Amino acid sequence: MRFGLADAFANPRAAISSAFATLYFRMRKVDSRGLVLCTGRPPILFTRGHVSVGPDVVFRGVMLRSEFGAAEGGVIRVGARTFINEGASVVAHHHVEIGNDCRIGELVGIFDTDHHEVDSVSGVRRAPVHIGDNVWIGRSAIILPGVSIGDNAVVAAGAVVTKDVPDATLVAGNPARVVRTLVVDDGWRRT
Repeated sequence: MRFGLADAFANPRAAISSAFATLYFRMRKVDSRGLVLCTGRPPILFTRGHVSVGPDVVFRGVMLRSEFGAAEGGVIRVGARTFINEGASVVAHHHVEIGNDCRIGELVGIFDTDHHEVDSVSGVRRAPVHIGDNVWIGRSAIILPGVSIGDNAVVAAGAVVTKDVPDATLVAGNPARVVRTLVVDDGWRRT
């Protein structure tokens, strides 16, 4: 299955949806470079910080809306041609970067903060999250603060990523562990 603006414009309703989504993002002070497509309802945007979305990004919100929250001083960057499925939550108190050509599954959580103290000594942890290019994150996976996911990696459904993920690997489990190395040809993109 392919996702992208060129495919979406085969349907006239998609053209209207894209124009509305682009306007909605700009009204919410999101730096959108190019058109944005929302199938269904657009994501809920909390933009006290900075949010930027690359060209040809697709948000799916048929049953559930995604949530993007950038707190004051927080930054969220989404690369070109990335697909974000419904119910995904991205929260930045520091910095979250999602690369180009990524696929973010339903109900995925990407957080650069623990939100609350775990005990009376450690305080709230905040650390940047970096997701490389051409990454696929499966349904209900959780990406925790300080994690870097390499290019061409796959995060299995339900995985809890607590440590860095190398390029071109499949990780699964709680906590996520490397299951195998993937074979990826130069220039290959997820479609």
